[in-house]
Amino acid sequence: MVTPNFYDSNTVPHNDIGYFGYSCLLFGLVCMAVSTAYFYMMAMQRKPGQRKFEVLTMLITGIATVLYMTMFSGAGKSYVKELGHDINPTDSVDQFFYGRYIDWILTTPLMLWDLLALAGAESDEIMLAVGVDILMIAFGGVGAQTPSAQKWVFFLCGMLCFGHVCMVLLKYMGVNKYGEDARELYNKVATMTIILWTLYPIVWVVAEGARLVSPSLEACLYMIMDVSAKCVFGFVIVRGRSALEAIQTAEAGYRSV
Repeated sequence: MVTPNFYDSNTVPHNDIGYFGYSCLLFGLVCMAVSTAYFYMMAMQRKPGQRKFEVLTMLITGIATVLYMTMFSGAGKSYVKELGHDINPTDSVDQFFYGRYIDWILTTPLMLWDLLALAGAESDEIMLAVGVDILMIAFGGVGAQTPSAQKWVFFLCGMLCFGHVCMVLLKYMGVNKYGEDARELYNKVATMTIILWTLYPIVWVVAEGARLVSPSLEACLYMIMDVSAKCVFGFVIVRGRSALEAIQTAEAGYRSV
């Protein structure tokens, strides 16, 4: 439930992002923008037909750049009235960046596509994982705006979706469709993705869930995970050129048959 602007700040405390939080958003913006420029240059160095992974990684950080710019500018946010509970008994009005969820609902499907393509997953398997991932982000976004204990129902639904995504990523760790280099690259990035994505619900619990941390600290934690999960993710993939060439050569062979 989005809180109207008529709440009296003298009776209901407002928790807004501060200077530290906006500094973290700026740092995230710079990291995303620089990464996007790098991935663009890497894509332009490849011939048409050999740029798929560079383009996907560029789109991931490019979209994140726009959304971090939006949040840093002060847009992409609203307020949620948080009802008191056993852990935090005081009602409050908390700043909520819905722009963060727009970022995730657009970029995480691209990340899964990028990742599962390394393993040679079938298109319907990728589509299923992407669809469940979108539901996961949607459940988290709705739960974050739910002021009552019902938010934990949305959280549980999101975690069930997350379990499916992890199951799919783990399933392809033993697949060696495109050679050992491609398998090692996939395993490295898939392991990193599972670990980093597992941290997001932990932060959600202490931030949007229980409201135990300030909006600034919340922004800092999410920024660290976003930069690691998107920028580092992309650098690891595009730097694995031998694996990418093996995958693209094999795919070209399949298309010519």
